[in-house]
Amino acid sequence: MAESECAACKELRDRETRAHAAWTSFLYRNKNKPKLSERANRKQQKEKMEAYEQAHKARLAHAKTCPICLSNL
Repeated sequence: MAESECAACKELRDRETRAHAAWTSFLYRNKNKPKLSERANRKQQKEKMEAYEQAHKARLAHAKTCPICLSNL
């Protein structure tokens, strides 16, 4: 990406990265942790996936409307 990203885009990209890390760490969680029930497991995985999707969509929406981000494409 370009070096002159706007601050909002950088913040949104960081948010997306954190949400993705939380989601993938949940998928590959340490086997020493107590196991969740199947229902709780699915619910928690869905919440983390939705948080990542929201962060990703927010970053994409910002990139489409921000003049700084558009000029870097």
